[in-house]
Amino acid sequence: MNILKLEFKRTFRSWLYFTIGLVATFIIFAAFFDFFKGDAAVLDQLLKNFPPEFKAAFGFADVNLSELAGYLSFITSFIVLIGAVFGMKQGVSLLSEEVRVKAADFLLTKPVTRSQIATGKLLATLLGLALQNILLFACALAFVSTVIQDTVDTGILALLCFSIFFVQLFFVGVGSALAAILPRIKAVMPITLGVVFFFFIIEMINQSLLEKVLSYMTPFAYFKGSAIVGSHTYDLTYLAVDLAIFAVCTLISYLVYQRKDIHAI
Repeated sequence: MNILKLEFKRTFRSWLYFTIGLVATFIIFAAFFDFFKGDAAVLDQLLKNFPPEFKAAFGFADVNLSELAGYLSFITSFIVLIGAVFGMKQGVSLLSEEVRVKAADFLLTKPVTRSQIATGKLLATLLGLALQNILLFACALAFVSTVIQDTVDTGILALLCFSIFFVQLFFVGVGSALAAILPRIKAVMPITLGVVFFFFIIEMINQSLLEKVLSYMTPFAYFKGSAIVGSHTYDLTYLAVDLAIFAVCTLISYLVYQRKDIHAI
């Protein structure tokens, strides 16, 4: 419990900045809905200039942006990138932070096992992500209800907002596995941005080639806003793949961390 509290306190500032970024991005984009709704013809003409692959990658290839549900799915495709960066950052930091700040000897000499350390840190990360997505959903629902004053299916809005959480789980797993496997990580953000945009590029390629195999290789294909709006649910196969990758990567990070030589200085 102490490790969970300390870890959450350590990451709170970063959590706060990214949470504000997620909410602010939603509000800024959502504020333009009335413009899109009122000028549907102008919008349709504008979208014709975008390549189909680009529109598909950003979630507005087969949705109506003049309708609130379609527009919200478009917003989510941008917000998920911010969420993915935060999830990957948290995953990479999970087992590498103390080594990077030369505090590993202080942590590992305490009367706790490495499994307890990893579990406390992981629970703090998952708690932070859950709270972040709950807050995003609450702010989104409040903004849509009070400012936009348009009707929206609360279930669809919840599915769109919490799809970010599941994408974040993918990157937390991958990040924690990398943190355990790599001997030493000097900087978190270069790895974070490199990995996130690598998977996003795969999604861009997937939209160009429309290969089913490629869609399983990137979490950005698992929870497409247009698919959620159309089906009112998640694709259970993609959800299972996402959770399986998180579980396998987390298991790898635990196993490697148990045997890893930790540099104290």
